[in-house]
Amino acid sequence: MTDLTSFALRKGEYLMADQQELLYRQVTIHTWDEVNRRPSSKAFEPVDADNGMASYSRESKTTAKLARQHHTTNAKSPSLGVWAVTVQEVETEGLRAVDDSQSTPPPGLAQWPPGHCFVDYRHLQSKGEIRTVRAMLLAKALARQEVPSI
Repeated sequence: MTDLTSFALRKGEYLMADQQELLYRQVTIHTWDEVNRRPSSKAFEPVDADNGMASYSRESKTTAKLARQHHTTNAKSPSLGVWAVTVQEVETEGLRAVDDSQSTPPPGLAQWPPGHCFVDYRHLQSKGEIRTVRAMLLAKALARQEVPSI
């Protein structure tokens, strides 16, 4: 595993401090476990386009409902529901929660979704490490249950 601090924060990014703040994650059909009627652990890992930075929304800057509406309106796949982990839970798994809402959005995105932040996976080098972390985050989210967002 590469040291997490080797990935410097960019201009407009900062580490989130409130350990109890919820980070909302949108669950889509691609990350839904139909057999068990719940998110799969894949819901808590970055997709290829994320470049190791899985997108979430901050509880302190938006609501689960608004985050879900924005995702459903703007993403390729609509959100089936919102599940959450805390900043502390992310850090316990050796990751960091980064608010990037004041940074420059990537090409093709005019502005960040409301309350955008990311969970930083860039230092994890193996699929096994990622599988372990995403399973732990899923367990925390399932214990909390789905966040009302309708």
